[in-house]
Amino acid sequence: MGAVCAGAVLSGCAGAPVDQRPVVRIVEVAQPSPAIPLGGLLPTAPELAGALGTGPNALMGTAVEGDADILLSSVTDANIAPVECVGAAYRLQDVVYRNSPVRSVASNTWAGGGLDGPPVAGFFGVVQMTDQSAAQAFFGAATELWRRCNGQSVAVQQPGAGADELSRITDVVFDDRMVSASVLHTSGGAAAPTALRALGVAGDCVVEVEITDPRPAGDPRGAVAVADVILDKITASR
Repeated sequence: MGAVCAGAVLSGCAGAPVDQRPVVRIVEVAQPSPAIPLGGLLPTAPELAGALGTGPNALMGTAVEGDADILLSSVTDANIAPVECVGAAYRLQDVVYRNSPVRSVASNTWAGGGLDGPPVAGFFGVVQMTDQSAAQAFFGAATELWRRCNGQSVAVQQPGAGADELSRITDVVFDDRMVSASVLHTSGGAAAPTALRALGVAGDCVVEVEITDPRPAGDPRGAVAVADVILDKITASR
């Protein structure tokens, strides 16, 4: 009889207990990136001199670090048109990042070059998002906007300033980690030196660079060279 019961169990006979409880699977939830000090990821004076081919004479500003509150508000969606081109034409603007999950921000300025020529100026920013996917999503959307704004003129109304500013975006180039452009700002009929802009992504961080290089032999890819320095530092440190 015992042998019969054993055979019945092995063959799945009626009466064998079946566990109907649902199987519980634990899926690891992606954790947001912790906020990190970003100042050390900004370029140093020697790194800038090497990337831009300037001499040792330079003036480095004081790095500013904080949360999204330190993003710039020099233009808003109320005084610029087309608003989708703000990011390509103007650096580190709050209106560009306001719908993104910004965790921390750092920026700095620099001026360098030889004493016998016009100065080279730079602005550099790093924006940490809550995670890598957020940074990649921001970069992908920004790249598409910069591409669409190539050849566009951007108008900024400046009440009380005496003249509106007109900016023309050209030479947009992009790959899987960086997009760059040239921007000519004109106010009251007077043109400023062309600004070289670059925006890149590494890990959970977005990098912005703006270089003004009026030297006749200045590298038109100077902003890209500096952005590469910052992106490599982020990759090496994360």
